[in-house]
Amino acid sequence: MGPSLAASLAQVCAFALGFALIHAARRHAAVVTAVLAAVAVAAALLLLLAVAVAPAPDADLPDAVSIAAAA
Repeated sequence: MGPSLAASLAQVCAFALGFALIHAARRHAAVVTAVLAAVAVAAALLLLLAVAVAPAPDADLPDAVSIAAAA
């Protein structure tokens, strides 16, 4: 089994598990909605933090456009 197939199977399993959990908790819709909203906000904040911390590319290094233009 290749890595791409394993990743696809993991995504399908995660989706099915999430669907089953949401379906099982449908009687508690307000709580599930609040938890999902909190997770979405936390994921967005973590993404913004990762982007803010990531270093900018070095200006002295050549990029693909300058390499192609020099050729």
